[in-house]
Amino acid sequence: MIEVSEAAKVTTQAAEINAGHVILGCNGYLGALNPQVATRVMPINNFIAATEPLDDPQALIRNNHAVADSRFVINYFRLSEDNRMLFGGGESYGYRFPSDIAATVRKPMCQIFPQLKDVKIDYAWGGTLGITMNRLPHFARVSDRVLSVSGYSGHGVAMATLGGKLAAEAVQGQAGRFDLFADLPSPRFPGGPRLRTPLLALAMIWYSLQDRF
Repeated sequence: MIEVSEAAKVTTQAAEINAGHVILGCNGYLGALNPQVATRVMPINNFIAATEPLDDPQALIRNNHAVADSRFVINYFRLSEDNRMLFGGGESYGYRFPSDIAATVRKPMCQIFPQLKDVKIDYAWGGTLGITMNRLPHFARVSDRVLSVSGYSGHGVAMATLGGKLAAEAVQGQAGRFDLFADLPSPRFPGGPRLRTPLLALAMIWYSLQDRF
């Protein structure tokens, strides 16, 4: 159990640390560490599979493009350097992963590429990200000495790097850019921490049904 006070004191089972500042950079792994952030940033899991090397990958995607579709429950895919299909698709909510990630990803992959139905999937993995209601990152001052940067909504490779830089600037007393992001509207998920997961799951099911029409 880890606790962070507004006075920038971090308490764990092994130690108590009094810091000048604390930056919460947990994104989808925040858990219940800070309720103020947890009402606005929710964990969601996404999965990727890599097929065996393909004989004719250019028949699937020409010119080595990276592709993302326009569905609400998005699919994204590209070819690897060794001619595998890298396909991202399927979601789950909270911190539970499906028992068979490869099968979870194979379903949307074969809807787009039915010719891959018998192709072997060599690797499949997933991760937990943090999403917000409006898909904008959530930067916040929890207190004068505690900052939070999270809620990258699937764009964390770029946005988390920026978030860390702006939080570091704020700690050094140059908070203009951090506060600009912190002033962006960041609505709460309805239902609070207990009901937000089933409510979001229902909403995602609804939107996934819309994706089919």
